[in-house]
Amino acid sequence: MNFKKNSIITFGLALSLFVLSAVAFGQTEPVRSQFSLYGMHFISVGQTVRVSVQNPRFSNSEVIPCVRVRIVFDVYEAIGDGSVRLRFARRVSREVELEPGDAATFDFSAGRIGEYVSPMVFASPEEAEPSAPIRLLSTLVVREVGRTILNLPAVLKGFDPQPDPPSSQAQ
Repeated sequence: MNFKKNSIITFGLALSLFVLSAVAFGQTEPVRSQFSLYGMHFISVGQTVRVSVQNPRFSNSEVIPCVRVRIVFDVYEAIGDGSVRLRFARRVSREVELEPGDAATFDFSAGRIGEYVSPMVFASPEEAEPSAPIRLLSTLVVREVGRTILNLPAVLKGFDPQPDPPSSQAQ
């Protein structure tokens, strides 16, 4: 009898805790941010990784926030024991605030023996305009002596290339 009473009280407390946490979570606004991860790339001597970021101006009628952008290059080195294991060497990061219509480019050049680089882009709006949407375009380009080896183009997330439904009159 005592076990049954304790289990009912425990279940009631757990249920009330769940309901209160759900209510509290529903009332808080989520942190709006955008990020792009480009994977790991081997950069040999003479090659450069370039990340370009743009805060595009879509129209004059909507509010476009200033965006704080942080570009991170995580650099890894191969362990010299003949295995394929990598060791974290260092992190290079740059931060910039982009107004609507502004763009920025960040380059990372390889060391003497080549390195594995993992570029990442993190963006968040400025606090002055928390309700405006974030739209950020970023591109990764790997270059070698003036020519492009790899280009991961910018893609507008959520873009629907199909226009509004056509009118009933065919022209």
